[in-house]
Amino acid sequence: MNPYIAITRPGNAILTATAVLAGAFIAAGPEIIEFKTEIAICCVSAMMLVGGGNALNDYNDRESDKLNHPKRPIPSGQIKAETALNYAQLLLAIGLLILFFTLANKMPFVIALMGIGTLIAYENGLKAAGITGNISVGLMSGAVFLYAGMAVNDPGPTLWMFGLAVLATVSREIIKDIQDLKGDQDRTTLPTRIGENNALNLATFILLVAVALSYTAINSFENLARVAYVGGISLANGIMLLGIYNSQLKNYFAGQQNIKQGMGLAMLAFILAAGLN
Repeated sequence: MNPYIAITRPGNAILTATAVLAGAFIAAGPEIIEFKTEIAICCVSAMMLVGGGNALNDYNDRESDKLNHPKRPIPSGQIKAETALNYAQLLLAIGLLILFFTLANKMPFVIALMGIGTLIAYENGLKAAGITGNISVGLMSGAVFLYAGMAVNDPGPTLWMFGLAVLATVSREIIKDIQDLKGDQDRTTLPTRIGENNALNLATFILLVAVALSYTAINSFENLARVAYVGGISLANGIMLLGIYNSQLKNYFAGQQNIKQGMGLAMLAFILAAGLN
C-alpha cells in the first residue's frame, strides 16, 4: 500500500464515513435523500479529518512506534517525519475548508473544529494524562454521530450512538494502551499509572456499562424494528465481550479488534432498526 494512504489508516477513514451515513440515516430515516449533498460533503470531510488525525498521531508517536508499530510509514522510513506532519496539516485544513465553504449549515464545521481542537490537545498533552486522554478519544469518536445528525438538522436521534460510542471507544483505548505498554514507558498512560490489571478491570467495567445501556434504547423502536435491534445489538455486544475475554487472556490486539468489530455491528443494528421503525 502507498505509504501516504497507509498513514491515514484508510480502514478507519472508511469506517468514519460509514458512521456519518449511519448517523444521518438514524436521524433522518428515509428523508436522508433530501440531504444527499450535505451528507456527501460531510463524508468526504470526515475522511480527510480522520486521515489527517491519524497522520498527526503517527508523527507524534514516531519514537514509540519504533517498538510498538515498526512497520508504519514513519518508523519504517517510507515517509520522513516532517513530511508526515505537513501532510497531516494539509488533510486537516482541507477537511475544515470543505465544510466551511460548501455548507450553509455551519454546525458540522463547528463540531469538526472542536474535534480538531481536542485532537491537538490530545497529541500535545492529554495522550499522556491517563484516562483523560482515553476519554478525549472517545469523545472524538462519538462526535461523528452528532456531526452526522447536525448535517441533517436533527442530532437528537443520534445521542444514543454518541454515548455508546464514547464508552466503547474509551474501553478499547485503554486496552490499546495496555497493548502498547512496553513502548509507552516514556508516557503516563493509564496502565503505566495504575497497572495493567487495574486498567483492564476499568476497561471491562466501562464496556459492561455500554452493553447494559445499549438495551435501554429498545424503547426507541417498535414491532419488527425492536426485534431487529435486540438481535443486532446482542450480536454486537457478544463480540465486544469476546474482546474483553481475549484481553483477559492477554491477547490485547485481538481484544481491541473485537471491540472495534462489535462497534461496527452495533452501528448496523441501529441502521437496520431505524429503517424498519
